[in-house]
Amino acid sequence: MKKIAVGSLLLCVALPMQAAPFSVQPQPGEWQVSTQTFVEGNNVGPQLLLIKQQAAAFLKPAQLEKLNKYDPSQFNECLTPTQASVLADPQKSMDFLVKALGQCQLQLDSQTHNAMTFSGYCDASKHGIEGKVNGQLNYQSQTQVTGFIEGVGTLPPPVQLLLLGRVQPQVHLRNNFTADWQQTSCSAR
Repeated sequence: MKKIAVGSLLLCVALPMQAAPFSVQPQPGEWQVSTQTFVEGNNVGPQLLLIKQQAAAFLKPAQLEKLNKYDPSQFNECLTPTQASVLADPQKSMDFLVKALGQCQLQLDSQTHNAMTFSGYCDASKHGIEGKVNGQLNYQSQTQVTGFIEGVGTLPPPVQLLLLGRVQPQVHLRNNFTADWQQTSCSAR
């Protein structure tokens, strides 16, 4: 009996723990994602809007049209039925996050029936965070997801001067998001 108990314990340690599926699965279709970016604890959304407006003065008409369509604080994403079913699995959700963030190695730290926390390291993510990161994802319902990712990142010195009034080698960045389901069909882009 003792050998069976020790063998079972070793098997549990040797095999990665399988995460249970979330009890909430997001709806497929069009989602509207709203974000807030914090640098050193300050919401920099208003300053980013000002930078966008100032940059517009130096752009050609075609570039200005692209800039006017770009709003990092609010955008739409299309979630296919396959993606929605994949996101019900916490470990596969991690793979989805890695693809979305780019150049990150993430691990699932903990989970509940509708949320998970993760941590890892990003070399140069699409969101400007590099180094040690952590985050959380919460399925409020099938039609709303909230979360965040935070860590240390770098910003170009001119942007730091505009946002912080000083230049630092690294800054603490946090991106909060809320995603709300809009409709079953996705808009053409």
